[in-house]
Amino acid sequence: MDLEITGRGTQVTAKLRQQAEEGLARIEKILGPKCVAKVVLSCEKNRCEVEVTVRNTLGDYSSRTSAKDVDIALKEAIDKVEAQAVKARKKVITNSHHPEHTATGSIRLQTSDSDETNTVKSKTDPESKRLAQSKTGVGKAIAAIDDGEFGDEQDVEAA
Repeated sequence: MDLEITGRGTQVTAKLRQQAEEGLARIEKILGPKCVAKVVLSCEKNRCEVEVTVRNTLGDYSSRTSAKDVDIALKEAIDKVEAQAVKARKKVITNSHHPEHTATGSIRLQTSDSDETNTVKSKTDPESKRLAQSKTGVGKAIAAIDDGEFGDEQDVEAA
C-alpha cells in the first residue's frame, strides 16, 4: 500500500506514523495490496482533524474526524474507513457467490409449469441419469417417472 502522510500545523511523529501504518495494514488485508492511502493531520487551537482517504479498484473510502487529540482522531478515522472497506468487500463477495439462477442443477426449474403435467428431462440427460441412480427421494421419483410407474394409469385407477 502506498502511504502519504501530511501534517498541517503539526509535525508527523514516529508514533503517529506507526499508528497510521498499523491501521492501514488492517485495511490492506481487506482490500488487497493495490491501494493508495492519504492521511492529512491538521491541528488548530483546541481541535485536531484527521482525514483518511483510501483509493482502490473497488472504490474510494474516506473519513474525516476531529478530536482534542490527534491520536484519538486518527484511530477513529481509520476505524471508519475500515468499516467502509469491510462493507464494500462483503458486497463484492455476496454478488459473486450468488449469480443468477438458471435451470441447470435444479429439478424445480427443470419442470415446466406451462403444461398440465409436469415432465422431467428425459433419460438421455446425464444429470437426470445421475439423480435417478441416487438413493434420495428425488432420484427415486425420477426413476419411477422414467420407468413409467407414474402417469395416466394411476389416474385411471384412482378414479
